[in-house]
Amino acid sequence: MLRRFGAGGQSGGKCPTAWALVSHLHNRWVKPPYSAELEALPSTYEQAMKLDIAELRAALWSLGVGPAVFVGSGGTLAPARLAARLHEQILRQPANVCTALELLDLPQLRQRGALLFTSSAKHPDAQRVLGEFRRGRFSPAAVITHRTVADLAHFVSADTTVLTLPKPPQPDGFLATGSIIQMVTLLLRGYLGGADLPAVLPERRDEAKQLRDEVVVLTPPSLASVAADLEVRLVELGLATVQVTDFRNFAHGRHTGFSRRMERTTVIVLSDGESRPLAEATADALPRSADVRRWFVDAPWPAAVIDLLARSMRLAGAVGVAAGLDVARPSVPPFGRRLYRLPLERKAPKRLVGGVERKLLALGVGVSEPTARVFADAGAEWLAGVQEQSFAAITLDYDGTVCWTPRRFELPGERVQAALLELLDRGTVVGFASGRGRSLHADLRRWIPSSAWSNVRVGLYNGAVRLWLTEELDDLRQPTAWSAAVVDAIDHLPKVHDLTVEERGAQVTVQTCLGRRPDATLVDTVRNRLQDVGVAANVVASGHSLDIVNNATHKSQVSADLEARTDGMVLVVGDQGQLGGNDHELLASTQWSLTVSEGSADPTRCWFAGSGDRVGPDLLAFYLKSLRKQRRGFAVRGLGIR
Repeated sequence: MLRRFGAGGQSGGKCPTAWALVSHLHNRWVKPPYSAELEALPSTYEQAMKLDIAELRAALWSLGVGPAVFVGSGGTLAPARLAARLHEQILRQPANVCTALELLDLPQLRQRGALLFTSSAKHPDAQRVLGEFRRGRFSPAAVITHRTVADLAHFVSADTTVLTLPKPPQPDGFLATGSIIQMVTLLLRGYLGGADLPAVLPERRDEAKQLRDEVVVLTPPSLASVAADLEVRLVELGLATVQVTDFRNFAHGRHTGFSRRMERTTVIVLSDGESRPLAEATADALPRSADVRRWFVDAPWPAAVIDLLARSMRLAGAVGVAAGLDVARPSVPPFGRRLYRLPLERKAPKRLVGGVERKLLALGVGVSEPTARVFADAGAEWLAGVQEQSFAAITLDYDGTVCWTPRRFELPGERVQAALLELLDRGTVVGFASGRGRSLHADLRRWIPSSAWSNVRVGLYNGAVRLWLTEELDDLRQPTAWSAAVVDAIDHLPKVHDLTVEERGAQVTVQTCLGRRPDATLVDTVRNRLQDVGVAANVVASGHSLDIVNNATHKSQVSADLEARTDGMVLVVGDQGQLGGNDHELLASTQWSLTVSEGSADPTRCWFAGSGDRVGPDLLAFYLKSLRKQRRGFAVRGLGIR
């Protein structure tokens, strides 16, 4: 069952010879032979075909709201490459495949998700990638692993979806084998439904003929994941040097180099039904003396991937046996362990994204020194201004700001709770503006003492219902004529949107297929539909849903209530300050507003005042810590904009 939860090092006391002996004994007596992994592949495939993939599918579709990057290292580059292709083919969004180091060097985009493939998540590279997820550089973010969320508690944030796979029937040895078949099968099922996958793993004979020292893998783009798997297996074991290229790129000059080294080179030509004509024409054009292996599978593309991956795994075993090597148990050199264990956290720079760069991203322009200087000057002016103010109250968005969106039905973290309770103890008036309803009212009463309720203003359904926490909440579930008109308009949208609609009298909440984050296209589609039928409404997107409220309803009304109560200024904090976000109007309503994640391009407000090392509730805790008590209210100190 899929569960969603959001190599040894060298000791200085042993000489290399001793380490080689330890490695040999460990491989010989502890790790099972590679043949055991191959024998277990059919049962591994059978297990993967039976797993419940609902949560995996939901995570993949959440990534499909925009561009995404798929991260793998070594063996997991094969499923990462396949996932990138499926993301573009099925969800029609740009995708990239990269290693951990390449991910660290990627520039920040306004929106880009990420999926990490890592069996153990123990490697320093994987943990550094999870650190990038914690900093919010990629959203949504997910990891496919064999570890549980409890195992990864110190490495992942609540905003990262952890998809825990069951261990394969036979553990992997030096090469990832069963876990790769498992991940690839689940990806194909998650994106395609699995209708074209074989019922059982196809059986093929191992390659009996020995490979030459150099291998050229010719592949169509559709089978690039198989080519990546072949390259990893042969190169990591030193069984051959491998060059991977597609049929036409090979024709643009590489054939000349091949002709000079043909006697020492094996060519493996991958193809399925669709790519076979070009593959055969390419293979037929090669000299008869060339060592050409034609790997053709007469099956639909998804089935061909599974079939050829298994063949790649069997080939590695056969070539290893011919070379006198069990590929599951090679001797790992001491310097290899040092390389594997390099602490990437301290060796590679962090690409922190501060307030200035976030303004540029919101504006939709590239990073240039003149433009950045304009926003840097504006940020310095705003920071100087906010530190001169005395605030009487604070208004906070809730989901994504006070608590992580995936844990929105849990209580806030201890640091946020403690900071807010300290403010309330000082007599500060606090407002919460949220798209949620009755559940938020109940949650606030769970962690805020009743003695402070009179100083807590709650704006439910994006401000449509506002009351003090001391007040009891009426039943808000009864539909109204307005909400019925909204639901009727949405019901007449094209069914391709696959929407789930929750109607309340003051707000209609729309969730998309598999709970994916609503994108700008859906927001515009719903807004235009309501305008066409004459229903007055505001349509805003949160991190998990689309909220529709009456056009006279705004979250900023909570701040207006606090200003009336205190006759003073209100500091405002949210997380979705971008145009179309459900905090945009709230954060745009006052000059003194902060975001903990997404912001607007307005240089006079909605600033991200952090280094980029933390986001969401973690950054809110930092903001709250910067509030200094004054005789009447509080002042902001200690923030910075970079």
